[in-house]
Amino acid sequence: MSENQDVDEKEVSVSMELSGDYEEVMSKLHSGDGGRTDLNPLLGDLEQLLETVVRINGGTRSAIAQQLPDDMTVSFDAQAVVDTLQVLERYDLVVLEGNTWKPGPALQES
Repeated sequence: MSENQDVDEKEVSVSMELSGDYEEVMSKLHSGDGGRTDLNPLLGDLEQLLETVVRINGGTRSAIAQQLPDDMTVSFDAQAVVDTLQVLERYDLVVLEGNTWKPGPALQES
């Protein structure tokens, strides 16, 4: 908090970056007993998306969207796939080569 902020403010904004090995980052995101469970559906969908990219050895956004399992928490269309993969790209979990999304260096190391 900066010194000139009013301490009675009701809103707080926090930013955090997690970086490192895929398993290490995911373990930080997983909630323990009594922790937040509202992120579990998101984490499950991210894992399924990454598993799909690895299973098909990469593909276009449409190809990936078509191969996603039906039991995901939310429905992913081609644009939602790109939006999510762009986030995962920041963690080296996927890379974009031309118009093809492929497993990134972090997934290939494990």
